[in-house]
Amino acid sequence: MKTLVIGLGSAGCKIAKYFSVYSQYEILSIDTGNNDYENFVEYPKFDNHEFYDDHEPNLEIPSGDGNVLFITCGAGKISGASLRILEELKGNNITVLYVKPDLDMLAEKAKKTEKITFQVLQQYARSALLERLVVVDNSVVEKIIPEVPLSMYWNSINETIASTFHMINVFSNTQPEITTFSAIPETARIQTIGFSDLEKDNDALFYSLQNQREKLYYYAINEDTLENEPGLYKKITKQVKMKKSENLRTSFSVYSTKYDLNYVYVLCAASSIQEENIS
Repeated sequence: MKTLVIGLGSAGCKIAKYFSVYSQYEILSIDTGNNDYENFVEYPKFDNHEFYDDHEPNLEIPSGDGNVLFITCGAGKISGASLRILEELKGNNITVLYVKPDLDMLAEKAKKTEKITFQVLQQYARSALLERLVVVDNSVVEKIIPEVPLSMYWNSINETIASTFHMINVFSNTQPEITTFSAIPETARIQTIGFSDLEKDNDALFYSLQNQREKLYYYAINEDTLENEPGLYKKITKQVKMKKSENLRTSFSVYSTKYDLNYVYVLCAASSIQEENIS
């Protein structure tokens, strides 16, 4: 069964579009205007964040017990429609990919809108109304990716977010060569994603997740390295063990690929509410 990817608002729809290149997803784009979106559904336009929450949508969103990835950014007024849409998605396994904007670039009203949206979605995750809430921060991703021309700025950020999420999703459903993974605690539903490096010890997470409990490393290793590099297992285990602490458990899985390069993806999980006391 394909995962239904729903993008809400400009940021959500633009990221959702990058999932359309993969066969595992079906795309639905919801916004107040069509900007060359994939499978567009028009939503009424309101002048206030709260008005979106008051509106009863009739979007004919597929229901049942399928997997749904819901993508939105809290800075836009239309993010006020998130809870109404999530209500229509009951019965599905819902993951929310939440995009934090650069708060320094927002007006005060937009900052308050973002904070409300972010806090409410975290409470939904903590209450198990969501399978998980995956948080990415545009200002953090910007620092991780290579410099690009201005015309490619947002495309580069959005593609990086979508492709990283996708690869972790693929490997989560692939039989590994070896694994130390165990189930993430039920309470650790607030998460982020990112990169690591086989040759270095630094992680590049897409959000500064506080009070981390679990860190899962997905090692995508090409066949030549798997077959010919001596001491690879010792190298990986040493690297992963160095990153654990008293309150943080680390584990890994290794996957064989036909890629020319080796890649390491990271999923990090926490139980506590993020940014709860930030004014």
